[in-house]
Amino acid sequence: MNYWMTAMRSILTNPVNLLCCLLLALPAMAKQTDYQQKIYVDSKRQLAELGDNKVSFIDEVTINQGTIKISADKVEVLRKGDKGAEEMIAYGNPATFFQILDNGKPVQASAKQLHYKLKEKLVILTGQAELKQEDNKVTSDVIRYDIQKQQMAAESTSKGSRVKTIFLPEQLQEQNQPKGGQ
Repeated sequence: MNYWMTAMRSILTNPVNLLCCLLLALPAMAKQTDYQQKIYVDSKRQLAELGDNKVSFIDEVTINQGTIKISADKVEVLRKGDKGAEEMIAYGNPATFFQILDNGKPVQASAKQLHYKLKEKLVILTGQAELKQEDNKVTSDVIRYDIQKQQMAAESTSKGSRVKTIFLPEQLQEQNQPKGGQ
């Protein structure tokens, strides 16, 4: 059996190997300049609850910060403590997240609920969650995506559901090639 078949069998039969390979497919860093940009929110309606440090944006909500784009039916912005510690909870059918990484490759995510913790640079996708980069895709009940570290964890939370991953073997083969074409 050739090396490629042995490697693929090892990857597909061991969930840890599969997750590692998926993470290798996402090696680039998030665009650092995004976090230095202003956040722009556009919606049809806005409600502020100043005593609770909460602002709700309703109907056709779009949020832009550099290359980061969030779209949702409703977004709640909560300030907990210090400036910059805001959290955004986006609701939609689905709510979507998009960012272009420093290497120029896009990352796309969607779910019924998208919780974006700005200070931690963390996105938690809940309910029909999906994370894609190029032709690689993970679907699950819950996906936690650390934007800064480019780390992802997915889990199923309901009976009978499973974490599902699709990746292209050609991309894995390119990742495993020694530098310099040897």
